[in-house]
Amino acid sequence: MKSSPLPADLYIKNRSKLRNRLDPGSMVVICSSYQMPRNGDQFYPFRQQSDFYYLTGIGQEGFILFICPDHPREDLREVLLMRRQTERERIWSGPKLTAAEASALSGIRHIREMDELDRIIGQLVPLAGTVYFNLPENSAHHSGVKTFDAEIYSTITGRYPYINPARLSPLLAELRMVKDPLEIEEIRKACAITASAFRKALSVISPGIQEYEVEAEIIAEFIRAGAEGPAFDPIIACGERALILHYVENNRECREGALLLMDFGAEVNNYASDCTRTVPVNGRFSRRQRELYDSVRKIFIQAGDLMVPGVKLNDLHQKVGTLWQEEHIKLGLYTREEAEQQDPSEPLWKRYFVHGTTHSIGLDVHDPFDRSVPLKPGMVLSCEPGLYIPEEGLGIRLENDILITDTGAVDLMEDIPMEAGDIEQLMQPIAANH
Repeated sequence: MKSSPLPADLYIKNRSKLRNRLDPGSMVVICSSYQMPRNGDQFYPFRQQSDFYYLTGIGQEGFILFICPDHPREDLREVLLMRRQTERERIWSGPKLTAAEASALSGIRHIREMDELDRIIGQLVPLAGTVYFNLPENSAHHSGVKTFDAEIYSTITGRYPYINPARLSPLLAELRMVKDPLEIEEIRKACAITASAFRKALSVISPGIQEYEVEAEIIAEFIRAGAEGPAFDPIIACGERALILHYVENNRECREGALLLMDFGAEVNNYASDCTRTVPVNGRFSRRQRELYDSVRKIFIQAGDLMVPGVKLNDLHQKVGTLWQEEHIKLGLYTREEAEQQDPSEPLWKRYFVHGTTHSIGLDVHDPFDRSVPLKPGMVLSCEPGLYIPEEGLGIRLENDILITDTGAVDLMEDIPMEAGDIEQLMQPIAANH
């Protein structure tokens, strides 16, 4: 980690909030991520499993956390197991956390070694009426790789088939939806670094540059500013490639006269930011590009005004869809008569606005969120209207990160230029050469 650790009080508070939501007499078991092999003797850069990090603040592999609030023994109510580092590992990779350091980061007093796993399970599970496991839940993005949590689930249920297993994910999702002020501050830091990276990108964009060159400038600025790196693979998509929502190849030329969509965000202390801007490669919007861009900007402002406490995300999206219908008609994408005759279950606006208006942001760039829950102060979400027109070979998306407060929405990226005139002013040196 390049960032300074957050106070252990945050993780103590997070575990306390979780304990208050557990069934009486129950226990929780949750594991760190595995290191994932990249090739024969290398690993991918390690990134902690977000739920485990939320409860411990530990960004290292080889840990299991047990929470058993009603256990008769105080020293078994909260236990962290850690794998002992071998001497070979220390020589090749440097020292790992000591028990004292793990305790200081997490605020957990009782630290044991991993070779005590069987004994700890035997002391905890038989007394627990319900055992909460943190198994993968997003089937749409399930990698098929067995997690540490899945391994422990198999171990415990194989040994104690009579237990009542329960899902931990819904409880943690509920907690993670509302951010602590310390978490919000980390997101603010990530947003500030993202702003710097955007200005850096604008300084190099010109006809003939490769998408990956723009990506390189963005990531370099993240690292230079002290971020861990990107919160997700940057999307640098010129022209018709912006029609691919998660285009990450970034291997084509940025063409004269085209628009360049950039979706990127820094990660600080595992907390994400998420920004999208669409700019003219040559520094000047054409008349049609400016017309389309200003429509997206207009919807961005209107959608942000709707992001207030009490609103549900599905209702918000439908309202934004209605706003888009009026804009689409003005832009000539379909007529009012066609809109009046449309199938209500498949509205025409969905042809040109093909994703959601917003998603939650936190330890994951798409943080867990229950879309039936009304917005509350302390939630951080994206606002990202988009316009995708295959017939014209372009896509435009604008996205900022929004903090919900008692008095409405606070734009955490308001310092990142978005107005078309401001973009052109910043790109003036490029335009002057073309």
